[in-house]
Amino acid sequence: MILVIKGDQFHKVRTPARVMEIIQNDNHPLVRTWMVQDAIAKHRKLFGWKLIEEKK
Repeated sequence: MILVIKGDQFHKVRTPARVMEIIQNDNHPLVRTWMVQDAIAKHRKLFGWKLIEEKK
């Protein structure tokens, strides 16, 4: 499960591809799945979106 947070927007998604779609819909069409995976691995924000991977 990946948490995608920006301001008052909050999403729970299962795949980096879905995270990519959310960020692309927020006016960032050049986002790719490798960028999402890299941001999660390095605990960074991506275009203002905070990405948190929950381990079960």
